[in-house]
Amino acid sequence: MFYYYFKSKQDIYIAAMEQYISERLERKCKIIEDDTVPFDEKLSVFRSMIVEDIKGYAERFDPKADTSISDTSYKLWDLVQMLNRMVKPYAKFMMQGIREGKIKNTLGVTEESAEAQAVFILYGCWGMIYNGKFTKDSTEYEMEDILKVTDKFFH
Repeated sequence: MFYYYFKSKQDIYIAAMEQYISERLERKCKIIEDDTVPFDEKLSVFRSMIVEDIKGYAERFDPKADTSISDTSYKLWDLVQMLNRMVKPYAKFMMQGIREGKIKNTLGVTEESAEAQAVFILYGCWGMIYNGKFTKDSTEYEMEDILKVTDKFFH
């Protein structure tokens, strides 16, 4: 029966990681999407998603020099799935911050552009996290650097 549901080791890995990602993000995404939760409380939850979930994932599943291309690509796929799960909640979070005057809308975020802007910011953060992982000469950024950049977008 096991091989009926899982055709390969990669299928097992993907299923396990999808469950891991869902469990890690589900509770936090619900808080960020909840209109009754104050923006400042959501800000700390969102930052914990970046620091604990994304950075934590990157540290635990960091591609190593002896890791196969296949294994590395699955790990990156997982991280992309995690980021994709965060797009809609983050877009909603940004719009709440703008409406409540907690975020300066210097980027001109609108309801129509909020998801695109969320993708740009989240993938930009991901790029900073992974910047030094694939090339030897790239600068490595700390979480504080990433938070400074995102803060400049909105403050």
